[in-house]
Amino acid sequence: MKNIMLVCAAVLLAACAVPQGGMKRTAGASLFGGAEPENPPGESENYVDEVIEVLTSPAGARVHVNDSFAGYSPVKYSVRRFWRGAPGNMTLDTVKVEALPVSGGQCVQTGFYGEASRKVASPVSLDMAACTPAPRTRSK
Repeated sequence: MKNIMLVCAAVLLAACAVPQGGMKRTAGASLFGGAEPENPPGESENYVDEVIEVLTSPAGARVHVNDSFAGYSPVKYSVRRFWRGAPGNMTLDTVKVEALPVSGGQCVQTGFYGEASRKVASPVSLDMAACTPAPRTRSK
């Protein structure tokens, strides 16, 4: 029983030693004796990493970036934007930023940023009180 607990503890500690970004491929010899390139061909050109800062007025709104929880504003979030399309006609993904209200009189604020493969302008500022009135309907 002690041996099983020691093995489990060792496995858990080893899992904690892996960096947050996961294991990275490094240059040098592989396990089987062959040399590996530092970056496989085309791997580094498939995406762009950006850090986006989101500010809301008032602060404290729950922020989602590309439908993933990023934190409560003000927040900085790292997003990976992938290249899409055929070679010669490729564009970067846009980034969806959404802020959820924290009190009455506020509305959900959503925006898409980084169109036409541009870098997302930072900071992204959202006014939580900027609500558009609902369209009026006529009653018969």
